[in-house]
Amino acid sequence: MALSTIISHDPDTFIAAFAGSIIFVVSAIDFAVWARVLLFAASMMIGLICSEFCAQVLSQLSSKLLGLGLDVPPVVGAVVSAAAAVRLLMYLTTRPKKAGSIFDHNFRKGEK
Repeated sequence: MALSTIISHDPDTFIAAFAGSIIFVVSAIDFAVWARVLLFAASMMIGLICSEFCAQVLSQLSSKLLGLGLDVPPVVGAVVSAAAAVRLLMYLTTRPKKAGSIFDHNFRKGEK
């Protein structure tokens, strides 16, 4: 199912998801190369899969918050979802100096 969803997109959506993923690769210099490659792939996949959903959300937000009747194309949704997905993954996996990451705090084994 996911493969048919990815293949059915226009070439413009592929380019937009690639651009959103490149935004991450350029800005994430504090990750190892292998981590950047994995996060790039995740960003590209999420950008392709969520492009139409993100475009609909952006259209609804523009009409409700700004009063504009914009029809946001899936290309814009691909860029936004690809860039936002990896930023969210980066936020969830970074370790603050004192508290640890969100995953460490909520999923520690043996401690309560």
